[in-house]
Amino acid sequence: EALVKGKSVGLEADIMECYHKYGTAVKVIEGPLMAGMERVGELFGAGKMFLPQVVKSAKIMKDAVSILEPYMTGEGGDSTDRPVIVNATVKGDVHDIGKNITGIVLSCNGFNVIDLGVMVDKETILDEAEKHHAAIIGASGLITPSLFQMEELCREMTRRGLDTPLFIGG
Repeated sequence: EALVKGKSVGLEADIMECYHKYGTAVKVIEGPLMAGMERVGELFGAGKMFLPQVVKSAKIMKDAVSILEPYMTGEGGDSTDRPVIVNATVKGDVHDIGKNITGIVLSCNGFNVIDLGVMVDKETILDEAEKHHAAIIGASGLITPSLFQMEELCREMTRRGLDTPLFIGG
């Protein structure tokens, strides 16, 4: 409810109540938090919620995940034994909510996620993927110019002979 309404009052208590009810942080994220974001999407799609409200809800989601982060340490096992995903928002884009949520969920489901942040150029993404022997490369972008950066990333992967799976979202 707080997520849909974009209200942060009492958020930590609500999140902790959910954590105790569901037993793991990932179940809270994949359950009530994702259900709340789906509801936000439905309301936005129906014209009953506007972009500033969506942004507020997304910030609440990010805050909720931050509250849960300390509880996720043991949920995915030892990170040195897990497959690596290098995850970044491409050059020219600062939008990272989807990337952050994806990274948290993947981390809780057995992956060692290396988050390179936002505005990351293709060379850095691929250098880090090679350095860490990434099983998957994640590229995120929300704005239209990001598509060009993702195309460039694909071209550079081909040029380097990388056949690592590329996970694209935005």
